[in-house]
Amino acid sequence: MEKWAGAFHLGHGPPILGAIRERAVAILDFTRMATSTLPVKVVEVRSAARAANLFDQYFSRLTSGPPARWNLTTAGGLLALIIIWAISVYVTWATWGSLTVDSGREMYVATVLSEGKMLYRDVWFLNGPAAPYLNSFLFRLFGVHLNVLYWAGALSALGSAIFLYLTGMRLSSWLAGFSAGAVLLLEAFHPTIFCFPLPYSYCAVYGCLTACLFLWLAVEVASSRGWGWMFGAGMAAAAALLLKLEFGAACYFTLGLLIVARGVQERSWRSIPRDVIAILPGVLICALVIRWMISIAGVNFILDENFMTWPSSYFMKVYGKYWLDRTGFSLSLRAFAEAAKETLIFLGCWQGLHLMLTWKGTERRSIRLRAVLFLATVAYLVIFVSAYDMLRAIFFPKDMVLYVAVAAMAALLYFWRQPKLQRASGLILLLIFSSLLAFRILLRMTPGEYAIYYNGPVVLSFLLLLRPLIPQSGSAQRFVFPAELLLCLGCLAVPALYTIKVVTQTAGWVPLTTERGTIVVKMSLAEQYRAGIRFMKEKNAKGEAVLSVPEDASLYFLSGTHCPTRILQFTPGSLVPGKMTEETIREIEEKPVRYLVWSNRLFPEYGVLRFGTDFDQTMGSYLTSHYRRTVALSPSYVKLGDWNAYIWERIPESESPPPASKAMIPIPSPNSTTLGQPAVR
Repeated sequence: MEKWAGAFHLGHGPPILGAIRERAVAILDFTRMATSTLPVKVVEVRSAARAANLFDQYFSRLTSGPPARWNLTTAGGLLALIIIWAISVYVTWATWGSLTVDSGREMYVATVLSEGKMLYRDVWFLNGPAAPYLNSFLFRLFGVHLNVLYWAGALSALGSAIFLYLTGMRLSSWLAGFSAGAVLLLEAFHPTIFCFPLPYSYCAVYGCLTACLFLWLAVEVASSRGWGWMFGAGMAAAAALLLKLEFGAACYFTLGLLIVARGVQERSWRSIPRDVIAILPGVLICALVIRWMISIAGVNFILDENFMTWPSSYFMKVYGKYWLDRTGFSLSLRAFAEAAKETLIFLGCWQGLHLMLTWKGTERRSIRLRAVLFLATVAYLVIFVSAYDMLRAIFFPKDMVLYVAVAAMAALLYFWRQPKLQRASGLILLLIFSSLLAFRILLRMTPGEYAIYYNGPVVLSFLLLLRPLIPQSGSAQRFVFPAELLLCLGCLAVPALYTIKVVTQTAGWVPLTTERGTIVVKMSLAEQYRAGIRFMKEKNAKGEAVLSVPEDASLYFLSGTHCPTRILQFTPGSLVPGKMTEETIREIEEKPVRYLVWSNRLFPEYGVLRFGTDFDQTMGSYLTSHYRRTVALSPSYVKLGDWNAYIWERIPESESPPPASKAMIPIPSPNSTTLGQPAVR
């Protein structure tokens, strides 16, 4: 055995053992070679390299191309925007806003400021001071008239659209800029409070204009070292902050990022002090205005008894969560599950459309899988979704802001490691600013309501992000512009169809003509308001004060009278329990208020219905115990659901109970009050 073993070890011995040894060595050599070049690893490496290459190609195409120059085509695009604006203004003239809701506040506050009263101290207001003081200046310049507000809002819409167009041109796509501007114009003239000429808040209208101006300036700053562009961006950010907090916060965060990015690009921190000095004048203006606001009655007076959307305010503590959920900023699992479903539909459609243009260069197995996904998505849409919602799902998705936010983070991380950062900085700023500006509509991108003041930059970002998916090589190159045009037309179709739907609802409306302008409303509302204006004028001539509750501040404006209390509307969250409620009751007593015009305004958008019953119970108890209902404002017949009001007269002292003491008026806590959940204001 030892002999055989030694022979085997030395390679000698019987021939069969030598053959076995040779075969074993060959197998070991083959195994070593095979493991050193394993095909699986090759596939993995190639797949990773291919994915990285596709990612690089996408962002390279996203930032390629010079800025669009002015020529007949681009000048025609600008002219087309002006034509769309002019037609929209003409067709929908004076049908905007709402007499019974927030538009009345915007009319009245600017009027009393033009007469010399002070904002916050003499009249309650929920946002920054820039918009009401600007409108009061326009009233002093052109007269107190509705047409002044109409033109201020309409021109703001046109200006916003033009700045979006200029930004699109700067980022090499005049067509995307035109589409974003056209979307904004189609949304701007709806016969609701969500419009530009007579909105729920001119702070939102002017904020949108300022945001679009800031975006254009910031994109110019990204590719220029001029001091003037940075100064302009700083002043626009300051104006945005004095209009509405979320606009200013988005502008200043983007501005800070831009200043840091310029320092990184130049590999020198010397540019940062220079840029900070450029924006310093705007910061100082904001500081002076904030100091003036605090000097009125302190910080708590501004933040607790005026600013409804400040994080510590009564409104936000009681209604904040529902407000954010309802407008799209919901972080619940259910909301993200719904967003995931919408995203699958969106990706299923777009990958199928992309496959149609690139199928020749796609692997056969990949074609089968993608085709099945596309057909399944189309089948779902055809069976379960209407034609309009199908169009929305593909070209105007509800989660558009979320997609732009994800793209902003991806672009920032990618270009941070690439030498092309400087060339792409304008695009990154657009994506980041759009995400910050529209955070409150994160999962609720709509062609109407609150989204119209925030979605212009988002639409521009969305269209630019989809452009690289269109093939630009080979036989598909001739389809590039038609494909981009189809994409933009699909995006435009959604707000266009929505606008046609809401505008046609004004058929049969009639003009309500007053000394301060004309507004087109429902016939029954016009009759009721004529009676209300006449009543308030008559009582004002006799020196008798009239208080409109719970809202309808437009009655003061159209009748030329004044609200007898600092707070002019009693919407959920406006009147804070405790000190503010007591002061308002004291004002009513001291005036004294002889009459109430108490309307049937309900608040389902807040999750509550009746003033004095479902919210503001202390104020409701006071009014019902000191006033009694007498007659209807107008004897005209009113259909169920239409606006009407009753006259309430103060009970004479001989019949009224003794004056309510502080102890007799219970101040409900937020937990003990039946509180609703409002929409955003």
